[in-house]
Amino acid sequence: MSLPRSVAVLPSYRLAVVLGALLVAASHLPAQSPPADLEQKALGQFQAGQWADAATSYAELLKSHPEGVQSHFRLGVALLRTGHAQEAIGHFTEAERLGAPAPRNAWLLGKAHAALGHRDAAFRELKRATDAGFLAPPTPIEQDPDLKALADDPRLQQVKTALATNATPCLHNAENREFDFWIGTWDVRPNGQPTAPAATNIITLEHDGCVIHESWSAPGSTGQSFNIYDSSVDKWNQTWVDNSGGLHEYWGNLKDGNMLYEGSLAPLPGTTTRVRTRLTFFH
Repeated sequence: MSLPRSVAVLPSYRLAVVLGALLVAASHLPAQSPPADLEQKALGQFQAGQWADAATSYAELLKSHPEGVQSHFRLGVALLRTGHAQEAIGHFTEAERLGAPAPRNAWLLGKAHAALGHRDAAFRELKRATDAGFLAPPTPIEQDPDLKALADDPRLQQVKTALATNATPCLHNAENREFDFWIGTWDVRPNGQPTAPAATNIITLEHDGCVIHESWSAPGSTGQSFNIYDSSVDKWNQTWVDNSGGLHEYWGNLKDGNMLYEGSLAPLPGTTTRVRTRLTFFH
């Protein structure tokens, strides 16, 4: 019996090639986007703190979009808030695998382990969070219900110290504190002239301990300097500006307990060579 002309019989090897091509084409189709209305609904529930409803919505979203980083993360949060810490751990872990930022994710993993009584795992994750630069939780540790189980563990103080260091690194870095001896309000007179009119120099610590600010005032002369330790070159920098239009920059380090700066000033009138100069601030 002859076959209709509209039907072609392919050899088996050609059939395999055609099927393979169809599979490749299907694999390159764009991933199905999650339903926009469900995404909006889930977001509204999450922002309103309707954790049980948010958990249901994000679980539904993950059925159509299982690689959703944000859905895994927010479902983990919702599960943690509703007392399902074990399930939350799985979603936080998956969210980080898919690209969620480690600091925040590790912090929440630590909270989930703490809620389950897994102390060692909790501190491992909390340390991973602070090592990665996590700054500060929205709720202070002492008031966080998930971390109450860790309150009697001395390792919690290490976590607090790490959080404070991340938030205000200059206040906790020894090099940034080398020039603190200059801080204060000073009467300044030329050496050997104790009865000369005094200039006033007010030195303060600013910007979370990162900048030592100088404010100078004398008859006919005002100026300021900004002093900061630059860890990238392991040196202190001073930039001075004043009412004469002067702009000076110095670099230096602590030596024998004193701050030694070196730099150069603008050329003297009629010359082209900058003038090398040195400042020593004695403790």
